[in-house]
Amino acid sequence: MRRAVAAGVRIVDDPSPGGDGMPVMDVPVFIGFAARGPVQRPVALDSAEAYTAVFGGVLDLVQAGDDPAQRVVAHLPAAVETFFAAGGRRCHVIRVVGEGATAAVFRVPGLRLATRTASGWSVSGDDIRLRANSPGSWADRLSLSARVRSQGVQPGDALRRGDLLRARRPAAAKPVAPAWAWVSRDGTWGGAALDWRQADGQPASFDPTDWLIERVQVDLAVRAPQTPLQRLDACGLATGAAELPWFAPDAGAAFDRGLPAPAWPLAGVGAEPAADWMLLPLDVAADFGAWVDADPGEGPALARNGLLAFHAGLFLDPDWTPSLRGPALMSWADDLRFFGPRPRRLQGLHGALGRDDACAADASWVAVPDAVHAGWDATPPLPRRDVVVTTTADPACTCPPVTFDDCRPPPPRVPQVPRVSFVPAAGALAVLPADTAVTLRLRIAADDTGEPQRLQVQRAGQPDFSDAREVADAVAGPGVDVPLTLPAGAWWLRARAQRTGLTSAWSEPAELDVRASGWRARAATPAAVIGPVNQALLALCAASREHFALLALPADWSAPQVAQHVTALRSEAALIDTGASASAASFAAVHHPWLLQRDADDRLRPHPPTGALMGLFARRSRLHGAWGAPGADPLATALQLAGELRDDAVIEALGANALVLRADGVAATRSQTLSLDADWSALGVRRLFILLRRLCRREGQRFVFEPNDLTLRRGLERSFDALLHRLMQRGAFRGVDAASSYLLKTASGADAAREIERGECSLLIQVAPSRPLRFLTLHLRRSGEQLTVEER
Repeated sequence: MRRAVAAGVRIVDDPSPGGDGMPVMDVPVFIGFAARGPVQRPVALDSAEAYTAVFGGVLDLVQAGDDPAQRVVAHLPAAVETFFAAGGRRCHVIRVVGEGATAAVFRVPGLRLATRTASGWSVSGDDIRLRANSPGSWADRLSLSARVRSQGVQPGDALRRGDLLRARRPAAAKPVAPAWAWVSRDGTWGGAALDWRQADGQPASFDPTDWLIERVQVDLAVRAPQTPLQRLDACGLATGAAELPWFAPDAGAAFDRGLPAPAWPLAGVGAEPAADWMLLPLDVAADFGAWVDADPGEGPALARNGLLAFHAGLFLDPDWTPSLRGPALMSWADDLRFFGPRPRRLQGLHGALGRDDACAADASWVAVPDAVHAGWDATPPLPRRDVVVTTTADPACTCPPVTFDDCRPPPPRVPQVPRVSFVPAAGALAVLPADTAVTLRLRIAADDTGEPQRLQVQRAGQPDFSDAREVADAVAGPGVDVPLTLPAGAWWLRARAQRTGLTSAWSEPAELDVRASGWRARAATPAAVIGPVNQALLALCAASREHFALLALPADWSAPQVAQHVTALRSEAALIDTGASASAASFAAVHHPWLLQRDADDRLRPHPPTGALMGLFARRSRLHGAWGAPGADPLATALQLAGELRDDAVIEALGANALVLRADGVAATRSQTLSLDADWSALGVRRLFILLRRLCRREGQRFVFEPNDLTLRRGLERSFDALLHRLMQRGAFRGVDAASSYLLKTASGADAAREIERGECSLLIQVAPSRPLRFLTLHLRRSGEQLTVEER
């Protein structure tokens, strides 16, 4: 049976080992802000289109400068898009939000829930509601409509459990209220007694031979400006029916159940009732005539996105503390994920560890592109601007006098086209504040002394008014005001007048630029967020020892600020390094400056380079091995460097990797970690050791339950010798042969006997990576059923 998935999402078999038998090393985890989608869950994606289908497009955050048209947007969408453009094939995305994130609610007019009680059926007095399938302001511009579909039922026709039947008399002399019945078990019409009910839940009694019996379902449709109409047809209306969007899980719950990302943008507001139920379409039309706007709830869009406050906690697990490092950090993570009283998924950047899923198995890069924001503060919102629709007086009659001998009045005249204006006055494009009620005034022109006119006003998200909605329909006059609230975006208004049964033409559309206001980005980026987040990310990668952090810096930082941040990261690494191998700083690298890129909405914006770099590293990992450097390959989609500090010599002197503008594009000519140890300074060396650790873990598991004897040790040596020899042939090691590239050693003689007595088995692996000049050591040890890998 074919499963329905979101547009752009493909389900493919993607085994963990690559084609060369090596573990996957080209899969990153991106943590940041998205317009929609599951929250705090690592969602696997294989294309930029899949990201858009699950998480939406560009996410507008706050005003960037004095001009409300200058906007700050989230960096996560651009990072994922450039990752795939640069050669990435698969990534995981974790959407983070703060407190206050809410989902828009949609009312389905005329659809009432009836539930069976001990005394009969009880019908709700309120229409059933749906909600956006994930929190955020992304659904503010959606509109919902419903229609009834019916199919006549004849004697002998099959009935299925979950069918809702309607009995009505369309040809009756006077209207007769329909009756409703739920089919509780399979059967045929005419062969089963049904419990018919009126709209108020009371029993209905009638002769079915004189009534039209129909099987009833409901079709739903959702529309938004600049997007195709989405439909969900043949929705069931009773217990046991198929296709029940009324109780569908939201995006997060669907992910937890292992379901595909839902293509339908709405979810239910609760669980399916435990008792038998029916949804009665008491006042649902036969076509998509009435469209209902979303109820976004209280607060500005920023609050409903869960991003009203920008702080480091957005990117960190709430139970994490800065004192957790090394093995203590991993023990804490294991307790929360597996061994605690209430196991749960880790949140924020700590969610990159996964939880026995593809993220845990495949991901080896981590980036938090949105941690570089400067944050935002509340500012005065845009000034209020009301909309005024005014009648137009009829022109003076210039026709010659006419004598009406029969005293009849002159024939009625078509009213003039009304005028749309603004107070205060606006230019060709009127700017209004989003999510703020303004007043739509319906007024009579001062020189209009004719008959009263009725004004109809429509708003639309498309300039051709194909999605028009009526926002006012009233007789113009003093004090005739209608509240009007619009979400952020482009809108159009038009009006027409009616008088004595005649209607004017529509007015010229008035274009509205509705902007989110009330929040503005800070002029300078403090270290209060990026500092703790980058330190926590470094600590996480150094603790797992199988992840590498690609760090970014704020675009407006000067050389002293960069130097101070790098020093703080190395100090954090020094606190982590308590063992024999002082290499914690080698689990992260900093790249600077930013890149000017063209976003999905075709606008040029500066973004951190992490997405493009991730794509380049992923592509070269597949082609040349995880230890390969980026070389001088140009970064895809990078048009220019952006940022305060662009001097490559200064950037490299501060301990970061500089991006350079060359004749063929922007390139990363250096790939060094934060480590000052010459053996660990090359990014490729650390990536090689991550690969070796994953190989040790994968291959070592094969020997966990083998008899602990000398045969086991010989088998370990043969297995790892074949793997390391393959790596040597691909250029991972410095030597020209096995003897100068790697060394494998297991215990023998008395040492082996002591290990066997303790229930242990160890393998010493020494390799000479291409970059360093001396051997670095891995120690694989089995103690009982516990497998450990240590660096020495």
